[in-house]
Amino acid sequence: MTKRPQLKQWQWFIVLWLFGFLSLAVIAGIFRSLLLLAKANLH
Repeated sequence: MTKRPQLKQWQWFIVLWLFGFLSLAVIAGIFRSLLLLAKANLH
């Protein structure tokens, strides 16, 4: 076994952070489009 736990932890941290950031961006985009659709339907 290779002794590199810190590197793996950092890699996982970066991957999880990027994944969370991308998912938040996608959710924000969907929410914005839904709000725009709701506003268009109200008028």
